[in-house]
Amino acid sequence: MTEARVENEEKLKALQDELRSLMSQADYLREQVEAINSVIEDLFAAVEVLDYIAREGSGKTVLVPIGAGNFIKARIEDVKTVVMSIGGRLSIETSIEDARKALENRIKVLESVRLDILKKLEEVNRRINEILPKVEELGRELSQASS
Repeated sequence: MTEARVENEEKLKALQDELRSLMSQADYLREQVEAINSVIEDLFAAVEVLDYIAREGSGKTVLVPIGAGNFIKARIEDVKTVVMSIGGRLSIETSIEDARKALENRIKVLESVRLDILKKLEEVNRRINEILPKVEELGRELSQASS
């Protein structure tokens, strides 16, 4: 085997390893974007519920989830405040407007994080698109040389 062939094989292996790593990283980043999208959707749904409660007022009957896809009917009595999770299994009672603002702030933060991840994903995809033709070319050269 010639020295050039050995060098090309090593170069091809290194590029293939980098390509696999980049593809794995791209998959991970896409999963992160999907997870963030899911949380953002939940937060938007919470804002919609708060808007409904503020608009419709007390006395309305709603279905309250109790887990595992089960619900109970409940009547809304107090529309002035909501109990809101602040993380770490802690909750606070706050006004609907303050809860809405907090949810909207969370959405903004997550949208910013999503944008950063999408930029990283774009960089990874750009690098993949740079490497892929090189891998294909080296693979062709090596297979033609061995023929």
